[in-house]
Amino acid sequence: MPNLFFINILITFTVIFLLIYVSTLHLFPKEWRERVNSNKKSFNPKFNNDSITGIVIIILSAVMVILWTTYFYIALYY
Repeated sequence: MPNLFFINILITFTVIFLLIYVSTLHLFPKEWRERVNSNKKSFNPKFNNDSITGIVIIILSAVMVILWTTYFYIALYY
């Protein structure tokens, strides 16, 4: 149970970090953003940073919700 709680905290902080990163993307220089988003069809984060970041946020948020639901279910009913 403490391990599940620790994993939930880590994933939650990772999602919060990624959301802060995405919300500050407009503050980065335009040249850098064009360089890291040079190939829109690539799944390599070196060439398509914005799309990969969005996909990772969606997946980690879904995992986070499932883990927190599991944690509270176990905490309340067992």
